[in-house]
Amino acid sequence: MLLDSRFNPEISINSGQMFLWEKYENSWYGTYGNYVLKFTITNNEVEFCSSPRFDNWEHFIFRLDDNIQDIFANFSKDAILPNLLKKYRGLRLIRQDPYQCMISFACSSNTNISMIRMMLKNLSMKFGIKKEIDNQIFFTFPTMKNLYKASINELCSCSVGYRARAIKSIAEKIVTGVLTIDELYRSKYNEARKILTSIYGIGNKIADCILLFSLEKTEAFPIDVWMGRAIFMYYKRLIDNRNVTFMNANKKLSDNQYSILSDIMRDHFGKYGGYAQQYLFYHIRNVKMKKW
Repeated sequence: MLLDSRFNPEISINSGQMFLWEKYENSWYGTYGNYVLKFTITNNEVEFCSSPRFDNWEHFIFRLDDNIQDIFANFSKDAILPNLLKKYRGLRLIRQDPYQCMISFACSSNTNISMIRMMLKNLSMKFGIKKEIDNQIFFTFPTMKNLYKASINELCSCSVGYRARAIKSIAEKIVTGVLTIDELYRSKYNEARKILTSIYGIGNKIADCILLFSLEKTEAFPIDVWMGRAIFMYYKRLIDNRNVTFMNANKKLSDNQYSILSDIMRDHFGKYGGYAQQYLFYHIRNVKMKKW
C-alpha cells in the first residue's frame, strides 16, 4: 500500500491511542488481543502482515472504511482544526480490541505514556502467551479470564499499583457477564458511558477513551489534562458563551465539570468529535515536545 495524506500508520500508533507497539529496524510490531500485527515502511510503501493471519487488518484497525474527507468536512468552519488536519496528515483513529482497550486505559490513570506501556507489557508477559516472530519475542494480551483469575498481588507484581483493583473489577464484570461488549455497542453514547462509569476504576475520561477507540462512539471526546489545556487555549470562548466559569487548565475537573465540558465540545464538533479530539491531543503534546 502506498502511503498518502489520508493514512500514516506510524504517526497513528504513536499518538496516545494504543501502547503496545515496538519498532525493530524498519518494522513496527503491535499487540492486538491474540494477534501480533506488523507493518514495514520502505520508501513510500507500507506492507502489512500479522500472526495469526488477520486479512486486511489495516483496513479494520485504522478505520480505512471511514470516509475521512466527509468527516473532515464537518470541521471546515472551525478556527483550529483545518490547519491541524493539514499539519498532521495521515493521523487516524484506531479501532481497538475492546477488552485490551478497557485495561489499557484503566492503567492510564494518573500516569504517563511510558508507564502505561510498561504496565501493559508486564501484564502481557505474565498473563499472555509467548510468541516468537522474526526472531523477536512478543506476548499476546491477557484474556479477561486470566486477569479475573489473577490475585491482586499477582497484578500488583506487574507494577500497576492501585490500578490492580480496577483491572480485577473490569475482568470480573466481563467474565461474569455483568458487562457485555454487545450491550455497549448497542447502547447510545450517554447510556454506554453510564454503564462504564458504574464500574470501579472507570471514570468519565477512561470511559470516553473506551467508547471512542473501541466501541464506535465517535462523538466521544476524552478530556485529560492535555485536552483541558487545549480547550482552554483554543476554545475558551465556547465555555464563556455558556457562562461556565470553572475552567482552569491546571486543575483536575470534577465529574460534573467534566460532563459539562464534554457536552460543550461534543455539541461543537458533532458526531465525529473524537476525530477532532485526537488531532487536538496530538497537537498540544507536540507543541510541548512531549514524547510518544
